[in-house]
Amino acid sequence: MQQKSFRRLLFVVLASLMSALTISSCTSQKRWNEQQRHEAHQMLRQWREIAYLNALTEEEFELFATNVTDLLEEEWPSYVEFIQMPMVGDSVEMVVVATIVTEIKASPEKLRHIFSYPELVEASILPEGMSLRQQHDFYKCFAERVNMSYGSMQQFVWDAIYSRLNDKLIAQMMRRCADPYWEVDVTVVEVD
Repeated sequence: MQQKSFRRLLFVVLASLMSALTISSCTSQKRWNEQQRHEAHQMLRQWREIAYLNALTEEEFELFATNVTDLLEEEWPSYVEFIQMPMVGDSVEMVVVATIVTEIKASPEKLRHIFSYPELVEASILPEGMSLRQQHDFYKCFAERVNMSYGSMQQFVWDAIYSRLNDKLIAQMMRRCADPYWEVDVTVVEVD
């Protein structure tokens, strides 16, 4: 009788262990593997041409893609379910924009990826020869004005990505932030 109880107990323990191993292997398979992460990076390349992302170096883009992939994997642990979602593109787009917003909020000079310093010099908004510190200060001022005018950096980024920015308003904000960097040559003229 004792031997039957022992066998039954051993059977229950083994069955529990097998069940736990099965559950743990299923859980670990829900995480994305390297191939799936690579596929997600490739999917993100379709957004490479949009404002902000098109100005990133290849290394910066890979870091960006890794950040987005991490967020996607966290939200949708099962890659298969993620890929099969009917609105997968819209979901990825929302995470892409949210990541851009987060990066710009963390570092306003990243606005240079939307409005590059050389482009602003060519448009006569900024003078040539500004130091990196001056450029940083300009972009910080510009980010503050964007936040005040748009209500949120997210709305601004959406508008920038889809070319819906009010060009006159943007130019006005930029010029106000650029004013301190223009050397004004004041010549005193005597009038008889």
